[in-house]
Amino acid sequence: ANILTLMLVPLFFFYCTEKPPPTPAPGDGNCRDGWYTYGRYCYLIVSEKKGYSWYHARHYCQEGRAELASIHSRAEVEFLLKAEYNKYHNLWIGLSKDTSPSSSLQVGWSWTDKSAVSFTSWAPGEPNGLQHSGGGSSENCVEMYVQDGRWNDNNCVTERGFICRHRQCK
Repeated sequence: ANILTLMLVPLFFFYCTEKPPPTPAPGDGNCRDGWYTYGRYCYLIVSEKKGYSWYHARHYCQEGRAELASIHSRAEVEFLLKAEYNKYHNLWIGLSKDTSPSSSLQVGWSWTDKSAVSFTSWAPGEPNGLQHSGGGSSENCVEMYVQDGRWNDNNCVTERGFICRHRQCK
C-alpha cells in the first residue's frame, strides 16, 4: 500500500499545478465608470433583457469611442467570464466574416478594430456558417457564449448583449 501511495502522489501534484493564465501588465491610464480594466484596455459589457443586433451593438460602442471587443488570449476570455453582469444573452464580439466583394475568394474573419486574428475560441463544430430560414442570411457575426467563453458564428440581426473595448484614457 505504501508503494502505491508513493506512485500516486506525484500524479496528483502534476495534475493540480496548472498555472492560471498570466495577467497583462497594467496600463498607465484609467477607465470610465462602469467599464472594467484589463491590461491597457477598458471593457463595457452590455447585457440587458432587450438585446441588440451586431450592427446596433457596434454603433453603440462607436458612440462611446470604442469598438466591439477584439479578444486575443484565453486569459482575456477568462477575465470577461468573471466580470459581474446579468447573463441574459450571449455577447457579440467584434469578429465578423469578411464578405466584401474585394476580398479574396477565400473568405476570412476580421476584427472591427483591424487587429490581427491571432487567437480564436470557437465552440466545437463552429464556425459552421449555417443559412437561416426566411431571409436566407448567413452567420457572419460572432458571439461569445457566457457559460464557457467559446465562440459561435450567428446571424448578425440576432439580438444579443455585447462587449465594447477601447484603450485606456490618459
